[in-house]
Amino acid sequence: MSLNFWRDIPAYIDFNTSFDANTYIPFDPSWHLFIADIQGSTKAIQEGRYKDVNMVGAMSIVAVLNVCQDIEIPFVFGGDGASLLVPEAYVEQAKTALLGTKAKSEQDFDLHLRVGSIAVQALNDKGIDLLVAKHEISNDYKQAIFYGGGMSKADALIKGDASYCYDIPDDLPEVDFSGLECRWQDIPSPKEETLSLLVFADNPKTYKNLLSYIAKHMGGYTQRNPVQEKKLNLSLSFSQLAHEAKAKAKGFKRVILTKKLWLANILGIILMKLDAKLDDSSWGQYKNQVMHTTDAEKFDDILRMTFAANTQERMKLEKYLGKKHKQGELCYGMHITNRALMTCLVFERMGSQVHFVDAADGGYAMASIGLKKQLKEKSCETA
Repeated sequence: MSLNFWRDIPAYIDFNTSFDANTYIPFDPSWHLFIADIQGSTKAIQEGRYKDVNMVGAMSIVAVLNVCQDIEIPFVFGGDGASLLVPEAYVEQAKTALLGTKAKSEQDFDLHLRVGSIAVQALNDKGIDLLVAKHEISNDYKQAIFYGGGMSKADALIKGDASYCYDIPDDLPEVDFSGLECRWQDIPSPKEETLSLLVFADNPKTYKNLLSYIAKHMGGYTQRNPVQEKKLNLSLSFSQLAHEAKAKAKGFKRVILTKKLWLANILGIILMKLDAKLDDSSWGQYKNQVMHTTDAEKFDDILRMTFAANTQERMKLEKYLGKKHKQGELCYGMHITNRALMTCLVFERMGSQVHFVDAADGGYAMASIGLKKQLKEKSCETA
């Protein structure tokens, strides 16, 4: 067993490398995969509770990271849930943290969080290989990438068999959600629209061709990133800041924390405007750091992208995707809005952090409706 299995995997910078099979290695069989997903997330989003849904998904990740502080672990944020892997020595701590998150989700957010796990060795015994690689977003954030169908099969296995899932026990300890933040205003699209796109294809070349098309018509990652410095503004809305306070406090303490967050954002606005210096860092560059530690595009057997586009660009993309779907090359789902939202994990203000990006009004969770419909139709056609 290697506690440093994930840490020691070499990282690559070009996202297109994610679609080269020789990039991947089998996951250490002594580790365990945990899945946390919100049941009924579509209904909650349709009720306008998409920020709560995103918050609980991020809470699942930070809760586990905080009990695994001595090691590095991989995770994937899916909008309405998360996937994480931990070594055997941390399984009980991770389980307790996720069950505490489950209890918090049900008590304070009225959302049912399903929590389950399986050992990677058990997946291997069932003929399921979990292949992983590491994509370097920045010096501060390395993204987990999964390929070969293992993650999708494991996800379906856990969700389809209640024996892999956990109920909330009595006397759970308080969960540590420190590092979790939700302090930015919704981010208006730097173009006309913000899209969340999910794509599944059997051939890696299909993904590469799609990314080439998007880069040609909508710009490279930096250009199409929905998080741009000029659009980033800290929120002074008590109702928005209360989302973070709801995750971290109860009762009257929640009101006090909301006010503290409001004051912290006032201070942050002043420091960034004055370009205040902190050690070797500059507050004037903080928005740039945020932009370059976003999790807006990823791959875990499904390509997940949240990006900015003009209406004409999006319409042409839909034609391209529709054509490829009719040709049997891919299945997809898309959600269209005019802004993005960001849920953040900040462990060092000028260092270790990651900012989960999703389109507002449902993002990935709503895009998954279209993807699942196409995948079901494809399955029926090939049966």
